[in-house]
Amino acid sequence: MTELEMRRQQLRTLTETLILAYGRKDFEVFARNIAADAVFDWPFLPLKEFPDHVRGRDRFIEISRAGMADCEGYNHAIDQLYDMADADLILAEYHTDAILGSGKHYSNKYLGILRFEGNRVVWWREYVNPLPIIEAYGLDFTNGAVSQ
Repeated sequence: MTELEMRRQQLRTLTETLILAYGRKDFEVFARNIAADAVFDWPFLPLKEFPDHVRGRDRFIEISRAGMADCEGYNHAIDQLYDMADADLILAEYHTDAILGSGKHYSNKYLGILRFEGNRVVWWREYVNPLPIIEAYGLDFTNGAVSQ
């Protein structure tokens, strides 16, 4: 196996670990492989009051805890991982399947682009469809994630 192939396999493993841990609300495992000053951004906002980016692992986890407070987790599953020309980037397709505290079903699809430096994510861009969020939570939904 070449060095490039080993790096790509490493990123696939790290990405799967991160996304699955996040979906389980296992923020301890999630945090281990995220740089302290990582940037998370959303070109298409999941909620109308949501920020277009968040800087900092701990801040992102704080917002995530608040945003996921009404469910056991989003139960992410990986659909496909794609290697990129840049060996420190990976593209991930994944989805959510959860029951909210209200009893409503929430399911969504995501596309994430993750940049790693070493074993840590330094940048994560996520494309998410806001329509399933509106259907599950309502048009005027606000939660702790956007009020902090």
